[in-house]
Amino acid sequence: MKISEILTRKKTLSFEIFPPKREDETFTLISETIKQMDSWSPDFISVTYGALGNTLSNTTKVARYIKENSKAEPLAHITCVASTTAKVDEVCSELKEYGVENLLTLRGDMPKNIVEGPILSDFKHASDLARYIGWKWNGVFSMAGACYPEKHPEAPNLSTDIEYMKIKQDSGMEFFNSQLFFDNEVFYHFLLKARKAGITVPIIPGIMPVTNYAQLDRMIQITGCNVPIKLWNYFDRYKDDKAALEEIGLIFTSYQILDLISNDVDGIHIYSMNKSGFINRLMENISYIATEFFK
Repeated sequence: MKISEILTRKKTLSFEIFPPKREDETFTLISETIKQMDSWSPDFISVTYGALGNTLSNTTKVARYIKENSKAEPLAHITCVASTTAKVDEVCSELKEYGVENLLTLRGDMPKNIVEGPILSDFKHASDLARYIGWKWNGVFSMAGACYPEKHPEAPNLSTDIEYMKIKQDSGMEFFNSQLFFDNEVFYHFLLKARKAGITVPIIPGIMPVTNYAQLDRMIQITGCNVPIKLWNYFDRYKDDKAALEEIGLIFTSYQILDLISNDVDGIHIYSMNKSGFINRLMENISYIATEFFK
């Protein structure tokens, strides 16, 4: 089923996973992760492309595995970087054969091992990719996009970034998963500005549980996200206490999600980092409220 159709009738719960780097680990680890996530009845599971150096081949394999072994719909990531129309058609053909109906169209990160010379690609922006897939595959796929409550790092300001978001919507993207954030007020401000700018499709907040100091610091460096002073103080105080940081992360993320639910957001998308054990604890924490919200 297309995720865009699911969103017309309910709030969605979803998780993001990434294929392991090593080919021989893919299904040994991922199958158990998916099995544990399935116990929470997610509407979809997104599968990254490029995380930890994995190949697009692994993305399609994991998407197929989800389609054949889970009640959740797979959302396969597909990127512009180093993508030609021929390669995109090859991937879309393969996904269609597997019954995968949902794509997250992204620009993608530039390969770190490329130091000079042009990178061959037929697409400059995610909107170009979405427009091409919509034209060539004519309704086969429901397409999603990414949005940035604190703006994309390369955008000059939030208003300009929302203008880009409107272009993405007009290119055929039917819903958005947001970049992670830790301050819900930032998301609510962004959501209001997006709606005023003509973004009418669902916007699903993306939540990343943080469980260690290095992870929090890395997310700040990558995304430039704002961290509430209370969270930062707790992490700074207990940065050498692994167990304490996990408990702090669990409590903070639980309250963050419950606050979003109380504000009637379109769904909750959790960046799991493949930590199914922690995700189980998180979902147990919010299950009483979440069960009613996501039904």
